[in-house]
Amino acid sequence: MKIYLITKNARPTQEQLNKFKTLGDFVWVDAIKLTAQKVIEKAGDAEILILGSSGVEKISDELLTGLKSLKYISLLTVGTNWVDLEAARKHNIQISNIKGANSEAVAEHTWAMILNLAKRVTEFERDVREKGAFNFGPYRGKEVYGKTLGIIGLGDIGKKVARIAKGFDMKVLGANKSRNKVEGIELVDLNTLLKESDIIAICAPLTKDTESMIGEKEIKQMKEGAILVNCARHQITNKEAVIKGIQNKKLFGFGIETEIMQPIDQNDDYLKYPNIIVTPHNAFNTEDAEVKSFDTVIANIEGFLSGKQINLVT
Repeated sequence: MKIYLITKNARPTQEQLNKFKTLGDFVWVDAIKLTAQKVIEKAGDAEILILGSSGVEKISDELLTGLKSLKYISLLTVGTNWVDLEAARKHNIQISNIKGANSEAVAEHTWAMILNLAKRVTEFERDVREKGAFNFGPYRGKEVYGKTLGIIGLGDIGKKVARIAKGFDMKVLGANKSRNKVEGIELVDLNTLLKESDIIAICAPLTKDTESMIGEKEIKQMKEGAILVNCARHQITNKEAVIKGIQNKKLFGFGIETEIMQPIDQNDDYLKYPNIIVTPHNAFNTEDAEVKSFDTVIANIEGFLSGKQINLVT
């Protein structure tokens, strides 16, 4: 079985590499955002692909059409917005993701942003380095203890964000498409969540329904001085609306995860405001999550080879 790993900055352990080699003829391609044609050139005989969105632009119909021997793909992501699932079904290609493998990492990153914005850590530290700032007066922050946290999306990540909030004795509101109850979280509609939350964390996947979900109308509904953090997909928050919210002080601060392996223009509007934190898709990126991710991929491939598929998205 010919197996290709295509991603950027992947670091499977030696033990994991050895395991991959027992599963088939294994080839590791370290690349950034390959086009479909480049994938076909480099992995034309692939039967199994392990793909990260850092290494491949999109899993498209063109890519799947060109890989004549392909039977199975194990993603190195949870999200599938970069995957043409209909094309995969058309070509009878099964695809699994790594559900849950990096949820702890993303939940912690979400909280890192919340606390950073609330306490204005990066803002003050940056001014210490660049301007010699030392007067604490202009950097008054907020406490999160006892406040209300609103979580949009209550999957693996959202639930973990809520668990951490309990350590701050927060009231936790949640808006969830499935409406499934989650212990310790009060389910409300989106409008109620926006109006009553001091801090809002977006943990929902990117879909047609969630794209630009948070725009000018939604930000107007928020409390004055709310903190908004989007460690999901950047397309869920409308950029112009967020900038306006920062300018008119409706938002105390904003944290955003941008596109993976894509540079940010130094004149980008996000970089013009000290109370906006930008990380280029790094929330998942911990040593622990990487080990769990490759362990999950190995389990996915073993399941496929044995006919007992797991974590399927197609």
